[in-house]
Amino acid sequence: MNFEEERNNYWIIWTVNLDKRKSRSEGRKIPKRYAVANVKLKELIEACKALGLEFYAEDKKYPKSWWEEGGMVRVKKTGKKLDLMIELAKKIAEMRK
Repeated sequence: MNFEEERNNYWIIWTVNLDKRKSRSEGRKIPKRYAVANVKLKELIEACKALGLEFYAEDKKYPKSWWEEGGMVRVKKTGKKLDLMIELAKKIAEMRK
């Protein structure tokens, strides 16, 4: 798969995008009321599986906070990215209970 194909067909979602401890300028993309503290890549992978998404994960560092643990998943595009991130955060919160 080339870069153009990937950009047009997959959303990139970092663990930081769902992290309640991060500010918007640090990489959080969803409102705090939906966000989850200290999201791990393993949890993000499990949430993607639970929602039946087509994805693949990469253990990479978020560029703005390269010293912290994290990672990302590339999810096949369906609907809006913000809605997908909120659903993933809700699923992670549900799995933690």
